[in-house]
Amino acid sequence: MANYFDKFAQEANEYLNELAAGLGHPEEKGQTYILLRAVLHTLRDRITISESLHVLAQLPMFLKGVYVEQWQYREQPLPFASVAEFKDAVKQEQAKLGEQQFNWPQHTEDLIQMVLTSLGTRYLTEGQLQHIATQMPKEVQKLFPVDRKSGS
Repeated sequence: MANYFDKFAQEANEYLNELAAGLGHPEEKGQTYILLRAVLHTLRDRITISESLHVLAQLPMFLKGVYVEQWQYREQPLPFASVAEFKDAVKQEQAKLGEQQFNWPQHTEDLIQMVLTSLGTRYLTEGQLQHIATQMPKEVQKLFPVDRKSGS
C-alpha cells in the first residue's frame, strides 16, 4: 500500500513542479498549491454536484483529495455573475490557507486561466472543461481554454 502513496506523492510533486514552472514561479510550490486548491474549490462550489462527479472521475488521486477537502453539500451551486466575483472567491480561498500577500506580478485572472489550462492539458478533457464553462456566466467562460463557438 505504501507504494501507492509514494506514487501519489510523486505524481503530486511532479504536477506541482510543472504548474509552478508554467506559472513562472518554479521555486514557489507552496503558493502554487494554494492557488491550485483555490481555483479547484471555487470551481467546485459553483458547479452542480453531478458535474463535480464528472470532474472527479478525470482527476488523479492526489487532486481528488484536494478537490473534496472541506466540501459541503449544496442543493444549488453558489451564484456569481462576473469575473470579478470569481476572482474574489479565488482570493478568499487563498486566504483560508493563510495566503494574504500573493505577490506575483500576474493578474489573478491570468493565473486562474493558467491553472485551468494546465488542468485541461494534463487531466481534464476539453469536453469536460466545456461542460464546466457552460455552467459559468458568459463573462467567466472566457477563463476556460475551450472553443467558445461550440459552447452555449
